[in-house]
Amino acid sequence: MSKFRRITAVVMALVLVMCVGYFSLMSTTSAWFYDSGVIDSGDAFIFGDLSVDTSFRSKSNIVFDGATKFADKDEVLFDKVIHIEEIAVYNSGTIPARIYADASVSGDGENFRWFFFSDATMKEDSVKKTIEASLPELSDEALDAYNLGEDGNGGHYILLNPGEITTVKIASWIEYDENNSPGSYDVEFTLISTQDVDGALER
Repeated sequence: MSKFRRITAVVMALVLVMCVGYFSLMSTTSAWFYDSGVIDSGDAFIFGDLSVDTSFRSKSNIVFDGATKFADKDEVLFDKVIHIEEIAVYNSGTIPARIYADASVSGDGENFRWFFFSDATMKEDSVKKTIEASLPELSDEALDAYNLGEDGNGGHYILLNPGEITTVKIASWIEYDENNSPGSYDVEFTLISTQDVDGALER
């Protein structure tokens, strides 16, 4: 019996050494999946190598002064009635990361729309022109695919290299229809950081 115990102990020691060696040789990106969390408040989203799979949430009560239609090419007041949420993002790590966004409204959000962008993609200092340049067509389906991806786990992202800080923006508005009027909405904006590879995001 003591011989069996000695053999078992040797085998377990070898397995432990192999496991430690395996994890120590893993790339730094692999560590991203072992630490995640949610930042519930604050003005900036700061993350590093061990918190890249992390989300930032900001809640706002927004009063929309008017409703609009982003698909109406003759709508000249679009940029005046939208709300733009600006969030500073800093990559304090050593490897590139993607920043994705999400937005949701409490209550009846059927007419609520949003669009994720940055100054780097801005066209003629106009969010409407930026939307027109970013979508293949001006439709809700195209807007959803741009924001969230075809399967809901992707969409437009902003790449942030190590040590970079930028301000990301989420424009939101209320689509006009006969049964809808602008007013006060409780909106939650979410930023999600992932590694810089396709398929890393799971909403």
